[in-house]
Amino acid sequence: MKLLSFISFILFSFSVQADKSGYYITTNLEESSVTFLGVQTDLDRGYNIKGGYDFPISDTFYMSVELEYNNMGSFDYDWKKDNEFARSHIDAHFFGANLKYRAYILESDFFITSMFGYGYYYLDMDIDFYLEEGNKGFKGKGSQSRSALGLSYGFEAGYDFTTHFTLTAGHNIARAIMDGIGYDFGTTYLGLTYNF
Repeated sequence: MKLLSFISFILFSFSVQADKSGYYITTNLEESSVTFLGVQTDLDRGYNIKGGYDFPISDTFYMSVELEYNNMGSFDYDWKKDNEFARSHIDAHFFGANLKYRAYILESDFFITSMFGYGYYYLDMDIDFYLEEGNKGFKGKGSQSRSALGLSYGFEAGYDFTTHFTLTAGHNIARAIMDGIGYDFGTTYLGLTYNF
């Protein structure tokens, strides 16, 4: 109980009651997955970088416009049996813009944010395989890239530790149609923002 009281004291001692508009830059570590043709694949850890501007609507509400580059991570598949093998590597990326609506809770430095995004999703794929069927062998190797515009939505929660540093955590969901196939992306992230 003493530890909880101490942490609460530290958090609220750094409370920042000031105009929170202006430019910012954010970097996040994230865990993402991509689902297509009914199969969900978890990607390796990724990261994103965002830069934007906060516009005040009132003392506790802000609208943000930002640009984002997101390296959502990669996935490797490696299978081998006797002479047969199959290897693949997939990288997922996003580049686009987000519109955010941020609300501060009870005049504190804690906030929640709703988010809407629009931009290009990219999948870069490398494959290498040799498969046998009867007396025949099939071999293939190559690379392919797919991209499409997609929409995303999500939410964030965070805390302004000082006038310059903010801790955020969030989750977003996105969908893009590439060559007639729907790809669903889900991302959970944690990051730090620097407010200029």
